[in-house]
Amino acid sequence: MGSPERTDTGDAGDLQAYVKLMTEHQGNLRAFIVSLMPGSPDVADVLQETNAALWQKRGKFDSGTNFTAWAFQIARYEVYRQRDRTKRLGRLGFSDKIMEMIAEMDPPEEPENELLEALEGCLGKLTDTQRKLVYQRYTPGNSLEQHASETGRSAGSLRVALLRIREMLKSCVEKSLAESSA
Repeated sequence: MGSPERTDTGDAGDLQAYVKLMTEHQGNLRAFIVSLMPGSPDVADVLQETNAALWQKRGKFDSGTNFTAWAFQIARYEVYRQRDRTKRLGRLGFSDKIMEMIAEMDPPEEPENELLEALEGCLGKLTDTQRKLVYQRYTPGNSLEQHASETGRSAGSLRVALLRIREMLKSCVEKSLAESSA
């Protein structure tokens, strides 16, 4: 069990506060990752891996400390991991020294929350089944295989469904952002 300062998965209030922190910092995290991987098509994947790591490590975060610095450190490790994967595939990337110099720069300014608001609105448009699948995928300790056996579907069909849901969310968010800027 965590102390009162720690985010403990057993306390719904702490969990809500942690989810709120993660949500509020998505724009900053994305901007930070982009600054480390400019022009990379892998930014979204690294952000997703960073969010998964942040969720898995939520019990280690002390509330009242600098969430941004903590999250950026985790994002930096995920960028390094992606660079290693990219190197194995033979793609070009920045050297470690350049990556460290970029990472030590001041964090980007707080972006507008339009993207997050659009995403929340689009998540609200999903069916209950679709939303449950998304939450199942991003909740630690659960697996698609486990969800597949509970629902009587194959893990492969769930992966395809998740791909389609992410594409729907992307289109919905883009449409929502275009409408709000018009």
